[in-house]
Amino acid sequence: MEAVNWARDLQDSPPNKLHAREFAEAVKSKFNKAKNVEIEILDKKQIEKNKMGLLLAVNAGSHHEPRVVILRYFGDVKNKKNMLGLVGKGITFDSGGYDLKPSQYLQCMKFDMSGAAVVCASFLALVQKKPKINVIAVACLTENAIGGHATLTESVITSMSGKTVEINNTDAEGRLVLADGITYALQKEKVTKIITVATLTGACVLALGENITGVMTNNREFYQQFNQASQKSQERIWELPLLPENTKNLKENTTIADLGNISNSRYMGASNGAAFLQEFVEKLPFLHCDIAGTA
Repeated sequence: MEAVNWARDLQDSPPNKLHAREFAEAVKSKFNKAKNVEIEILDKKQIEKNKMGLLLAVNAGSHHEPRVVILRYFGDVKNKKNMLGLVGKGITFDSGGYDLKPSQYLQCMKFDMSGAAVVCASFLALVQKKPKINVIAVACLTENAIGGHATLTESVITSMSGKTVEINNTDAEGRLVLADGITYALQKEKVTKIITVATLTGACVLALGENITGVMTNNREFYQQFNQASQKSQERIWELPLLPENTKNLKENTTIADLGNISNSRYMGASNGAAFLQEFVEKLPFLHCDIAGTA
């Protein structure tokens, strides 16, 4: 429960108090004395050096610099080729950017960092339980604000992976920071399978309500393992489809980039978000948790 309650404390922090820097410092403080967890924090210059263009594009309108928090737990040091990667969305406040949210939808947008809170809090449980596994967490932290330097709708941005993305909608920003987080986990941390956690889509809430997490995957065995774990922990999940058509609709929504950040279809919004992320996992086992309702 300590890990769960810490995640809740992070979520409940007011958005004018918990920016990316403060979030990263809270994580560092929590694990400073932990002997079995390594922590690294990337500042804006390091993020720029790693060419995390999508994260920087989301951050462009904010006065507060982004951070990337990396946590490492090696419970099976003799088998580092088996490395689970957790990537969390950490939008400390989501205005929607130039595709500005209506006022009623700005309520609760401080919770848009819940995915990052989940992946960081999971490490608190790892410290306590000490399982024989290897896990890397990557939390991408920024505001999505509006301002004179904010990214414009229809901008084309190069991701850390080298793929180009047309920003069809600046309010579909969570998948952008996750994409660079996935690439960092793959290229720098050499993870062998990926779980992403994010308050990604309102479509998931419409489909499943506020008490069930939507899960999408490209690997049946990976999902079965996750489903067994969810049953033991009494966390409600439900699998949603992830189809080739979802990817097709993203690629057809741009003529000037590798893919758009939203689909040209009004349907299957949760699956379209997962399909975007799937474009960055390089065929590794991948599982996406949309916690937009349950967060």
